[in-house]
Amino acid sequence: MDYRDVLKNNLSRQIIDQIADSVYDNLSNFQTIFDLIFDNDTKVAWRAAWACEKIIHKYPEIIDFEKEKQIIELVLSTNHEGLRRLSLSILHSLTLNLNVELINSCFDWLNSDKQPIAVQALSLKLLVKFCKLEPDLKPELIAFLENDNSVVLSPGMISCRRNAIKELNKNLLSKNVYK
Repeated sequence: MDYRDVLKNNLSRQIIDQIADSVYDNLSNFQTIFDLIFDNDTKVAWRAAWACEKIIHKYPEIIDFEKEKQIIELVLSTNHEGLRRLSLSILHSLTLNLNVELINSCFDWLNSDKQPIAVQALSLKLLVKFCKLEPDLKPELIAFLENDNSVVLSPGMISCRRNAIKELNKNLLSKNVYK
């Protein structure tokens, strides 16, 4: 299957499912799809990221440290909102290594009214995930979320923030109880 040609000319959930199924049948095809995330044609890159997101949710172990770094570089450098959202979603399904630049960017995106709600929500989810790796980050994130006075938040983001605070506080309380 010529993945680039398929992604360039078509877009539907069925096409993405077919591409994902072809990779599930032969995982060696993943590298071809993964490379297309970095294609010069943004439409192809975005669609390839959609297919990769689906594949990686099923097989997160297919991403090694080098591929993780490439996705992080992409999420930090792209101006395409859909590509950023899908890259963040891919990163959320991985066991990540700490990356200060990504953490700082997630705080920036979470605090930016210019970012789509999905990017804000995924940034928050990644920050919560990073707090599990680096517990010293929890109080900072809790304070940030509790002290943010944005009045422009959607009901979904308000709920997302409330749930994140609950999860972070729960983890802090359980640690204090067992000390």
